[in-house]
Amino acid sequence: MKYFSIISLSFFFTLLSGCEVFDFTDEEDTPDVLERRDLPRELEPSEEHIVHGAGKFGFDLFHELIGQSAAENHFISPLSIIMAYGMTMNGAEGDTYDQMAEVFGLEEMDRDEINSAALGLIELLTDFDEDVQFNIANSIWYRDTFDVESDFLDTNEHYFDATIEPADFDDPETVAIINQWVEEQTEGLIDKIVEDPIDDLTMMYLINAIYFNGDWSVAFDPDDTTPMPFHFADGSEADVDMMRLLDEEGTYFTQGEDYQAVKLYYGDAGFAMTLVLPDEDTDVNTWVQEIDWSKWTDLTQGFHSVTIDLDLPKFEVEYEVEQFGEILQDLGIVDAFDWELSDFSRINPAQEDLHISDTRHKSFVNVDEEGTEAAAVTSVELSVTSANPPEPEHVSIRFDRPFFYMIHEVESNTPLFMGTMNDPQAE
Repeated sequence: MKYFSIISLSFFFTLLSGCEVFDFTDEEDTPDVLERRDLPRELEPSEEHIVHGAGKFGFDLFHELIGQSAAENHFISPLSIIMAYGMTMNGAEGDTYDQMAEVFGLEEMDRDEINSAALGLIELLTDFDEDVQFNIANSIWYRDTFDVESDFLDTNEHYFDATIEPADFDDPETVAIINQWVEEQTEGLIDKIVEDPIDDLTMMYLINAIYFNGDWSVAFDPDDTTPMPFHFADGSEADVDMMRLLDEEGTYFTQGEDYQAVKLYYGDAGFAMTLVLPDEDTDVNTWVQEIDWSKWTDLTQGFHSVTIDLDLPKFEVEYEVEQFGEILQDLGIVDAFDWELSDFSRINPAQEDLHISDTRHKSFVNVDEEGTEAAAVTSVELSVTSANPPEPEHVSIRFDRPFFYMIHEVESNTPLFMGTMNDPQAE
């Protein structure tokens, strides 16, 4: 059995909200109203398709995860996954390609459009907000004795800006070199993605690293952080460190029949986190199961400026999707996991049984008074076998029970991360 791994390591935090882009009119004081600033450019239709595809897939995956385990904290990066599989699709043909395209909402685009849109989004996201540190890096490491189609490598090098590195996988130092690259690209937040030793049958690693570090546009004062009770879904409670904004003008808020939501910006308002607090009699997982990308997009259009009293717990989550491959197969990516049906001939046409043997998704997020750091890792291993109420002007909202949140880029509405917070004390 030969192995071929594609690993996307994403380190990135912005939540999903509306498509507005704003500037603060006063750098020292929080304004009552944020004014629209000039957009860098209009999104291409193909870029919008990727954004919508990532959002659709993100909610589809989230529904599966909640069905598996409702009580734990969940946190995923749709963008990390779609970038990793975008590179994988460059090696696929036939139904293997078509099924991935459909699951990721890209079936209306051809291969060139997907690649061009990925390149455009990478350029847009990394240059969008000078006050937020955001980097994307890609690399391909393959066994120097394994034949790889040059077009596959060239395509990923051009559209994903991937560094191509043939390497001696029998040399133990290769593991250290790859992991050092990962650590450098993620500022030390993720220090290992390849285990030592590399299996004799492993042929390739594709790694996508995304790093995000954003300070809140309006920071929380650490002196105001205080222990407050958080009410769990089972009726119990525990004190957690709760950050506070009091009588804060110019904060964006919306509400529906069974929820309230707040949008908090990072940096120069190019990225944001949207947090949704379901009503006390509405379970957060039930609320998420009933929402999809279209409904989420509608929700994000309703934000308006209010004066707010906000309590939000500090939290840190490290998460891994269990049985990720089985979930993707349930969603419709079937042939890629079956050596008799898969077609990855654009990687190596001589290896007719090349197929996905394993895939993993790990993520990390830390939210505190200063801002947010987040990371996600997506790996794909291929082997050869053997109606709204009146809008208030002043709001008090305390996230003291389970809630949903999404991190996104503001202009393109790209869903970078989404999660449920059931227990702020759990890691």
